[in-house]
Amino acid sequence: MVYVTPTGSKHENESLFQNLEVNIVEVQTLRGIVLLGGDFNAHTATLLDTINTSDLCELLQAPELAKTKQPSVVAKQQNRGTSVGGWGHELLDLCCDTGLLILNGQTLGDELGEFTCLANGRHNTVNYIIGSPAIWQTVTHLKVIIDDTRYYAIGGVMQSQVPS
Repeated sequence: MVYVTPTGSKHENESLFQNLEVNIVEVQTLRGIVLLGGDFNAHTATLLDTINTSDLCELLQAPELAKTKQPSVVAKQQNRGTSVGGWGHELLDLCCDTGLLILNGQTLGDELGEFTCLANGRHNTVNYIIGSPAIWQTVTHLKVIIDDTRYYAIGGVMQSQVPS
């Protein structure tokens, strides 16, 4: 479970994403599967949470790499939130650097990337579930549940089918 204080807060921790990355890489080194969820206070709109391999091949001047088989899990993230800010770039960099994927807006049940927060009269998407590609492939459903009695309280339900 993750809670990242908003940017500009007196409790803002600029090294939090670096610390998360160190811990994620440590788990991955042990061949572990990573699943994180919570309030990242990140606005990502529909920016990519993965490295665009065709752009990378062009940058490296290695067109032969573009012919290699790419992971089949990569999809364009949908997000009803249209702003980029808060810790958005840091979250996307974390995903790109570690290979984690954002499940919001890429999973059955949340194909549109539903809003996860209503604050200051504005709907936003700041709560995310991110995980290793191995978990991403097993998720069968993700649903954002809005609590009508407390506008800011939003939860998610994730069903996963683990291969036998």
